[in-house]
Amino acid sequence: MKKFLVLMISIVMVFTLTACGGDNGNNGGSTGNSNSYNLDMKSTEAQPMSKDRASADVLRETAQTYFGGLNYFEGTEQANLTYDDVKGHIGVDASEYRYDENRQAELYIWYAKGDDEASLNVWFINGKLDACGAINLI
Repeated sequence: MKKFLVLMISIVMVFTLTACGGDNGNNGGSTGNSNSYNLDMKSTEAQPMSKDRASADVLRETAQTYFGGLNYFEGTEQANLTYDDVKGHIGVDASEYRYDENRQAELYIWYAKGDDEASLNVWFINGKLDACGAINLI
């Protein structure tokens, strides 16, 4: 009877630990987002994210005002911004993700609503804002 009880307690503990299991190591990358899109954070191939789009005006304001018109952020106040900060400001998740091997950075791209030629490209290194580029927005 004792062996059966020990076995049952062991099984319950295994299932409890499995249910409480955490991160598989790929959730969120270094930017801290929830990775609800199941992104391969090291893939250099473009991976679709949200179909929701921000207006070109919001993306333009983000580049000009929120980012202070800067393209590189080392040593600036903006360098502390995370993906979640930028997403919160823009109001929607990025449209696309890929890993930029040359910069060793995570690249998120927000396409403007109704215009796939206008975008805001934002690079993060170690979860912090590193650079941005506005294409056909300014």
